[in-house]
Amino acid sequence: MDKAFDILAEQYRPMVVAYLRSLVNDAELAEDLAQETILAAYQGFDKFERGASFGAWLRGIARNKALHNRRTESRRRIIADSEIIAGMESVYTAFDNPSPDSPTWLHRLERIRACVQKLSEKLREAMVLVYENNQTVEAAAQSLQTSADALAQRLSRARSLVARCVSLPENPT
Repeated sequence: MDKAFDILAEQYRPMVVAYLRSLVNDAELAEDLAQETILAAYQGFDKFERGASFGAWLRGIARNKALHNRRTESRRRIIADSEIIAGMESVYTAFDNPSPDSPTWLHRLERIRACVQKLSEKLREAMVLVYENNQTVEAAAQSLQTSADALAQRLSRARSLVARCVSLPENPT
């Protein structure tokens, strides 16, 4: 079991760090929480349901670690909007069963970034404000001079387009 876990942990660690980095506004904290996530996953590996998505299971542990950190250290910022977390989950889920030509999470993250760059300016700007700059939907909507509902719709559309884009085969260029 240790060898299998080590292989999975090594393969999924960059994804866990990136996911946590999108939740917390601190790269060092994201690394620390990723380490805690891997440790908790190792300790609970016997509870992992074989055949289930290992990536989704790790993200669940990571999300709980981030939320626990938020409760214990209120001075740190975390995106806790459930719609935003669900949206990020939909994008990351596209990579849970990687194709052979998409071997690493770092490569997959590059694909996400490339897909975000293909979005229209309005959609890309919404994604950047919320997911990269860690603004709340309300704050980003105010910055963009629109309603929170309109921005939520933009984000939903953008996440859908990014998820579709990352699931397409890559063009060899």
